[in-house]
Amino acid sequence: MQSRIRVLSWNIRHLQGDPLAVHRVVRAAAPDVFCLQEGPRVPGSHRQFERLARACGLHHLAGGRSAGSNAMFVSGRMQTKDVAAFTFPLGHWRDNRRGAVLATVQPVSGGPALRIASVHLPLDQAQRLAHVRTLSRQLGDFGLPAVLAGDLNEAPGGASWQALEPLVADPAPDAPVTFSTINPRRRIDAILVGRGIEVLEYGTWAPSPADARLASDHLPVVAELRVVG
Repeated sequence: MQSRIRVLSWNIRHLQGDPLAVHRVVRAAAPDVFCLQEGPRVPGSHRQFERLARACGLHHLAGGRSAGSNAMFVSGRMQTKDVAAFTFPLGHWRDNRRGAVLATVQPVSGGPALRIASVHLPLDQAQRLAHVRTLSRQLGDFGLPAVLAGDLNEAPGGASWQALEPLVADPAPDAPVTFSTINPRRRIDAILVGRGIEVLEYGTWAPSPADARLASDHLPVVAELRVVG
């Protein structure tokens, strides 16, 4: 019985980098769940999401332009239910449309389920907090151990991280910075976990630093999780 769930979270910069490098990084990470931010946003992007998932050896569960270019891919080792993809009300006129994808995931072989969200929070702090309030309700309503993965556009200790803490918290305060790949200086990408989840592994994922730089301006984050209660 599989008791671990491997989560990868990554802002891929709308595939403006080298798509083949993206494929290589994701395949090397071998995630059960891939929480993706800044996916393709051109007309016909749904087909691009499908092709990207296949190239990474995964299934496109949900997301795309209808979720603010957020998406969630899963491996064949996962079963899913209660999937939701949506956009938030547009706030600051200079910001992009933001959204989220949420799902309940569980190993096909059995074991406990968890509720996970893929999200890209806004640049504006007031809007970030508004989105966090919505996400906290969406994650908490199911009564399952919760995970929030994404580009938070804010460093640890910020207002959004603090607002999320009743539900999910930073499992690795000493984790490496994630942005940018050219000049790493800020940790704004994270996988936050709730009660009842043991973190077995956590960190940035760059087995090939060259591929990471070719693929995106953000480093991927990976976490090996086990639901314990």
